[in-house]
Amino acid sequence: MKKNERGFTLIEIMVVMVIIGILAGYAVLSLGNRSQDARFETEARRIEKLIGVAAEEAETQGIEIGLRFDGRGYEFLSLSPQGPWTPMEPKGPLRERKLPEPFFIELTIEGRAVKTAASEGDELKPQILLLSSGEATAFMLDLRVPNQKSFYRLEGDALGKLKLEYKEKTL
Repeated sequence: MKKNERGFTLIEIMVVMVIIGILAGYAVLSLGNRSQDARFETEARRIEKLIGVAAEEAETQGIEIGLRFDGRGYEFLSLSPQGPWTPMEPKGPLRERKLPEPFFIELTIEGRAVKTAASEGDELKPQILLLSSGEATAFMLDLRVPNQKSFYRLEGDALGKLKLEYKEKTL
């Protein structure tokens, strides 16, 4: 070997490998919650779009549609001519939906928190009404993940307009 020829020493190669390992670890950690974040956004947008579809269905079909949340998910109800609320078609877009783990919903109507956990024997009564006239129950629905500051808030006004926002929880 000539004196002018130089290569990398084993220590230099090991230092570079450690740096690459650390950077790869950060990349994996930052991408770790991406799938949950994507599911979180998808679920929030799904709820928004389904409520919009239900409101349109109520107007075009001339029926009253209700939305009921429980601890596991939500379902759309229609008011039958005989009076009681009944679940919508089990195979249509307005079928009963389960929330994927670990998501949960907090519902507020007229400034008051509404209980969303169902108990045995609960009568099918909607918490939100979507009327055939285009009017609706004003509500605020927060889609949350335990121990996470950020959440999605869906607000509906009395005229049936919906607004979805991504929010950071402030302490």
